[in-house]
Amino acid sequence: MTKSVNIAYLPRLDHLRAFAALIVLYYHSLQLLPQLPGGGQIEGWIHTKSPFLAMVVEGHTGVALFMVLSGFIFTWGADGREVAYFGFLRNRLLRIYPLYAWLLLVGIAMHPDAIDPGKIVEMAIPFLNAGNKATYGVATSLFWTVAIEFQFYLIFPFLLSILNRQGCRQLMLMVLCALVYRLIADQFGANSRAVAYWTIVGRIDQFLIGMIAAVALRRHGRDPRIGPWIGRAFLPACLLMLAVITIFHRAGGYPVIATWKTVWPTIEACGWALVVVTCLSVRIPGSRILSMAAAYVGTISYSIYLTNFIVITQVAKHIGALTMVPNPHVNALLVCTVVVLPASIALSALTFHAIEQPFMKMRKTYMLDAARPSPAFAT
Repeated sequence: MTKSVNIAYLPRLDHLRAFAALIVLYYHSLQLLPQLPGGGQIEGWIHTKSPFLAMVVEGHTGVALFMVLSGFIFTWGADGREVAYFGFLRNRLLRIYPLYAWLLLVGIAMHPDAIDPGKIVEMAIPFLNAGNKATYGVATSLFWTVAIEFQFYLIFPFLLSILNRQGCRQLMLMVLCALVYRLIADQFGANSRAVAYWTIVGRIDQFLIGMIAAVALRRHGRDPRIGPWIGRAFLPACLLMLAVITIFHRAGGYPVIATWKTVWPTIEACGWALVVVTCLSVRIPGSRILSMAAAYVGTISYSIYLTNFIVITQVAKHIGALTMVPNPHVNALLVCTVVVLPASIALSALTFHAIEQPFMKMRKTYMLDAARPSPAFAT
């Protein structure tokens, strides 16, 4: 396992990454396997009364968790320090770009008749490919999230400096500003769902709230009057997030285009931030082997996320032979568990060790003050 040279390793964060990656994997399997050739051609959005199934049906929320974690982790690791701008970007490129570039090359190789130099340039520079306007099939279908992440990376050192000097209140003001401008865009006729889901204008809340959550945990986590209660709130935080997703689903879920979608990224981010903060503070007894396995899945979660369309579409070709139950949606969940999940982990382990890890070892320290990583908290 290759650990950051700037941030002390927290296994619990990898557990959360694993959950985010797997909920997206199950979400894509549930939505795609019945739709693809051989899957039964079930059309329309799935609706369920079960809160737990609602979490899977709306599993795109795993992307929001990833983005909250990004804001949290970088701010937690900085611990009030500044970061060197180009050193930070260098490390982020070493972390995300090798697999990104490889999958772009794979996508181009799979579609040689569709080569477009302008499209390739747009995709080769991650932050340009906003809204996933340019793709080369299943190998690049999820590049839009990398574009948004990289847009955040470009401004994170400045946001961190603002946070250190002006405090959380200024970041809260930015969250409010983003929300107001999403509302303005909606009133001018923009697609509220697309703005909230596919763009940094919608997603910036999730990074900022992750940053605020890191400061809040630093400030109150070790307070003997408050700290113990944060951990005790883990289960209520999980149940609250489950309730929030269920309400979102029953309001129509992802397909709905409505003004209320302008505030959804903020609500979603606050819910996941509570889960992150309480998860890091709670002490959960359990198997060390199970914890290590979950942490490993979190370590390879970037590969799992970017390659899951490749696995799902291949499995879908044989879905007829993999029918276990008549209901295509229940069957999709079973096939995901029995076939897609292990295949995704195997492929992602290969890409992680062959492509990602060698470049991760090239990362350097980018903190401007102090030499040691921040200490782990309640892991």
